[in-house]
Amino acid sequence: MKIKAVFFDAGGTLFQPQPSVGELYANTAEKYGMKVDPVKIEHIFRAEFARRDKLESVEAHCSEKNEKEWWRSLVKDVFSQVTKLNNFEAYFEELYDLFARAEAWKLYPEVIGLLETLKAQKLILGIVSNWDHRLHSICTEMRLNHYFNFILASAVVGSAKPDLGIFKEALKRAGVAPHEAVHVGDSIENDYHGAKNAGIRALLVDRSGRAPKDVETIPSLSGVLAFCKLKPL
Repeated sequence: MKIKAVFFDAGGTLFQPQPSVGELYANTAEKYGMKVDPVKIEHIFRAEFARRDKLESVEAHCSEKNEKEWWRSLVKDVFSQVTKLNNFEAYFEELYDLFARAEAWKLYPEVIGLLETLKAQKLILGIVSNWDHRLHSICTEMRLNHYFNFILASAVVGSAKPDLGIFKEALKRAGVAPHEAVHVGDSIENDYHGAKNAGIRALLVDRSGRAPKDVETIPSLSGVLAFCKLKPL
């Protein structure tokens, strides 16, 4: 069956923090009198993020207020494990604003070539991400927005992956049936199973090669072209 629309997750799929979460957190923290090891912060952050993302309700990502509180609580818990908190509220606000800017992110190297090819083939492209309004400014600054027909941030839509609502909204915006779309992301639960439960075909970006064997994976986004039976420009 021909694919007419491709939906992408954002963070960890299209782009990633630069230089790293640990370094961004540590560099900003130093301005507020908190000196921490960026490698240690990175390790704790990843563990805490994975724990919360697995256990907490999707309601945390369904409104701007809830999304920001989710991040505030996460960052506070991470720093509480390594240092005495100092001027934390001011620190968090600066950090939150930093991650709304393109300077805190970098595209994976294959992204632009892939999007150019998909756009040239007249496919409908969308971003479907558990994020807040900052996603729009990031995509604009990174000059991604003109590739996409729509960008759905969960806190703006009021529905978060893996719930069906945000996927149904993506299908509505694209004007396609579930079997005519594929969703691409890096989370097994949110992206892969979430899309599958909505009747949408799914690909898991598995850059580390650690995904379960029963999950359809691609090692990089370039694998989307083969899935859609397309050749690079």
